Amino acid sequence: MCTSLTYTNTAEQHFFARTMDFPTTTPWRPIFLPRQHHWLTGLNTEHLTQQAILGGGRLPSGIDQILMADGVNESGISCAELYLPHAVHYAPAAQPDKINLTPQDFINWVLGEHASLAKVVADLPKVCLVNQTWHGEPYVYPFHWFLSDTTGESLVIEPTGGPLIAQSNPSGVLTNTPLLAQHIKNLNQALGFSDTSITAATIAAARTWLQTNQPLPTGSIPTNRFNHTAIRRLGTPQLTATNTQSTLFNWLDEVRLPYDPAKRHQLSHNYTHYRAIIDLNQRCYAFRPRTTERLQSLQLTAEMATNWTIPMIFPAN
Repeated sequence: MCTSLTYTNTAEQHFFARTMDFPTTTPWRPIFLPRQHHWLTGLNTEHLTQQAILGGGRLPSGIDQILMADGVNESGISCAELYLPHAVHYAPAAQPDKINLTPQDFINWVLGEHASLAKVVADLPKVCLVNQTWHGEPYVYPFHWFLSDTTGESLVIEPTGGPLIAQSNPSGVLTNTPLLAQHIKNLNQALGFSDTSITAATIAAARTWLQTNQPLPTGSIPTNRFNHTAIRRLGTPQLTATNTQSTLFNWLDEVRLPYDPAKRHQLSHNYTHYRAIIDLNQRCYAFRPRTTERLQSLQLTAEMATNWTIPMIFPAN
């Protein structure tokens, strides 16, 4: 139950922002993974990172592997997973001559083994996402992925059957089910159009919506969160370098899901664990947890990528 967006400001700085909404009990925290990091897929095959990674992740109870939910690599590529129930199709078993991964492995593969989005796209036909749990976790999670880079490109990968492909995301926003195409159609309908793509009319209508102070869609339903964030993103005058991060955090606040202590141990209780903003040009990860609201700003520097040789798990708060 996450909300995410990409953004380019007037200084041509490129950003990725997201809320992490999930009913987990282990804390999410900033995590650094080095080059030459050995990691095991959920199928117990070994991979080796070629790119250092900085992002949000966790250490699931009883599992000796790091689970990443989003991040940026040293080449300025970002990738994040979001929930996509009732829409995904994974292969029933590993396939010969394929890169076989469980869904939770996909971010490590994208960020750890690629220096450009073009190379990710070229390698997608080699990948088989397998319907198997990750290191004994109780569920196979239905995901789609949102990727971006320092050119401002936004791509979405939705595993709905057949070879994986990447589609452009002109809305610059992604939430959960339905699929991206339906989200864009729903947005246009909310703005009074029957178009199935983002057009100049879509952007003009979003601007009018904000200028006339119409209330934005609210609530936890993914369609409402998508429309809310897309209208904000498309309808707001382009942000400057000085107000980008604060404004993006404000937009994420508007769609965050509240935490209810009484529902803490219910599997169905989704709430916002953290909000994160990645400055792709600077490889800077800004992390704000629900518990303390303390902002951690961490940068994946060239020195870290070259000299840090073991994973670094930063404090959650």
